[in-house]
Amino acid sequence: MRWILTGIVCGLLLAGCHKSSDMVSECEDPLFTKAQQYLNENRGDEAFILFNRVVDTRPGACAESHFELGQLYLSIKQDPIFSIYHFRQYLIQKPEGKRVHLVLQMIETAKKEFARSLPLNDRYTESPEYLNLIEVLKQVRSENANLKNQLAQLRMAKGKATENRGEVVAPVIQESQDRERFYVVQNDDSLSKISLKMYGSAVKWNIIYEANRDVLPSANSLKIGMKLRIPVLKKNSERNAK
Repeated sequence: MRWILTGIVCGLLLAGCHKSSDMVSECEDPLFTKAQQYLNENRGDEAFILFNRVVDTRPGACAESHFELGQLYLSIKQDPIFSIYHFRQYLIQKPEGKRVHLVLQMIETAKKEFARSLPLNDRYTESPEYLNLIEVLKQVRSENANLKNQLAQLRMAKGKATENRGEVVAPVIQESQDRERFYVVQNDDSLSKISLKMYGSAVKWNIIYEANRDVLPSANSLKIGMKLRIPVLKKNSERNAK
């Protein structure tokens, strides 16, 4: 009888330990924190391996790992299809997450990258898949135009409100209208968000990244208060980028 009771107690203790392990949040998972460290050290390939291990080993939701994998598949692995898959997993697991708007923008970016990789022979351009992608691109351009208008209106409204209060709120520092601008990183900023604010398109984040490689070891190493150079695009280069 004593051995039976001892076995029951041990079983309960083991079950309690297993439950406690499962209750550790994704952001506290040692694999996740190590992967984030690798990102900060510009070791994207090693971070990629660890984020995949988080997804494979965690029994519950791991939306943040899916988000990071979506970015890595797009920027390092050059695989927009898997990038879209992981971004959609984020949307499924965090439909009201703070990154939803950014994830939607990145999905459209991945679709455009996939469209560029397709062969453009006459036979293929008549296929339903290609025609559907053309429609997607048209929709993205239309949405970008609407976003530019909305941002312009928001900036005008914010400027008026600031002027009425007699306050100075200026995360963007204009130093030269012809050559270069600067932006001070705010809370929850990412390169895609900054690109959307400054250029009206989240797709041009890499321009900002390349201009600030001296202070950014990786695209995910932004810090609040960091001052970034924002290159002024010439009209011809902006037209080509679109």
